[in-house]
Amino acid sequence: MKREDYKEIEMLIEKYFNAETSLEEESRIKDYYRATPHAEIPEAIRSYSEMFGFFESEKSYIDVPVMRSHSFYTPMLRWGTVAAAALLLVGFFLFNTGGDNSFRLIIDGESVKNSQMAVDVANNRLDKVNSLMQQLNKANSTLNSLAKVERALSPMEKVNSALTQNKQ
Repeated sequence: MKREDYKEIEMLIEKYFNAETSLEEESRIKDYYRATPHAEIPEAIRSYSEMFGFFESEKSYIDVPVMRSHSFYTPMLRWGTVAAAALLLVGFFLFNTGGDNSFRLIIDGESVKNSQMAVDVANNRLDKVNSLMQQLNKANSTLNSLAKVERALSPMEKVNSALTQNKQ
């Protein structure tokens, strides 16, 4: 083996472990170990021959899935999506029997047809939601003011820790 070949392979191996090699350079390393008898490989890089040999032998065991052509499946998928959307729309219009815009209220499993009662119950629920939102807004403003106090006191904590360290 030529000294130049050895130096080149040694340099390529170093680049390989630094993740700087191209696929062509990695192929040259593998070809070198495949073509050179084990006894002729210099001692300094002989230990890598098993590693690169392992890579080559494992390549035959790896089952690489075959990629299918999307030329047939993509249009079928599009038309299937369009058909499903159309089916949903037709089903919605066929089975939607509530054509009237009246209010419906169900209390204890019985439908109440009194629209004024439905409006009153809805307003009552909305008032409760509004009062809860007002309480949340008050709590949020309290938290915001506490955050302002914390931001104002944080420099004081740094001064306190510095003073404590100076005393020790």
